[in-house]
Amino acid sequence: MQAPVGGWGPPWPQAAEIAQMIPSEQWTLIGGLMVQLHAVRAGVPPTRATVDVDMILHIETGAATFGGVRARLEQLGYELQVPVRGRVHRFVRSGGVEQVDVMVADHLAPRFRPSVSGREVFAVPAGTSALRKTLDCLIEIDGVSTKLSVPDVLGALVLKGAAYFEDPRDRGRHLDDAVVLACAIENPVVDRARMRGSDRGRVRALAEALADPDHRSWLSMPEQRRRRGRDALLLLVQEPKTRAPQQQRNTR
Repeated sequence: MQAPVGGWGPPWPQAAEIAQMIPSEQWTLIGGLMVQLHAVRAGVPPTRATVDVDMILHIETGAATFGGVRARLEQLGYELQVPVRGRVHRFVRSGGVEQVDVMVADHLAPRFRPSVSGREVFAVPAGTSALRKTLDCLIEIDGVSTKLSVPDVLGALVLKGAAYFEDPRDRGRHLDDAVVLACAIENPVVDRARMRGSDRGRVRALAEALADPDHRSWLSMPEQRRRRGRDALLLLVQEPKTRAPQQQRNTR
């Protein structure tokens, strides 16, 4: 993938370093870097920076364990932060300047759910859906070729819809990200047919919140991109048309 103007700035070098230590078959990149990657891929201007690397582990396939990934990150100098309250997810190094959030998918079978000191690892809402919709991206950072697993645009939008539901404190950021992703949709009709379970409801929540064409989040995009993104998002959440059953012909 072509690098953005100005190159892959922080925390991309962190992500590349982690990818060299932990193969992409064991984890999928989510969060702000996921959104940036789709923006670069589609030629869409990114709307925000991010300071950490967010990942979902492929525990459900047996490719990774939390303990194994923790050991690899500790080799890179990261230290797990065990919160007084809440769920485990954050690793830090360099005095907390560099952060990695390591999470698991929701809907894991109980025997697969990792815990540390009696605290469960954070489960990402819609993480299971996103892991069913991944693609591999090859990028070059600091002269090193790096392979990353990332949810495709539909998987990323479903994640953002779930985050919009679950995290009311930061809904503006989730809508900003949703606009970037909507503007990166290539074929909304094909993507619409791929949605399963709660996918449609999660994406519809974003579409309803962004129904106003003059919403602040839309205004961050160039006009042509904005129109295309709105049209794509509306098509994505339309109920698929079903054919009326054909009347049986009487035969004598």
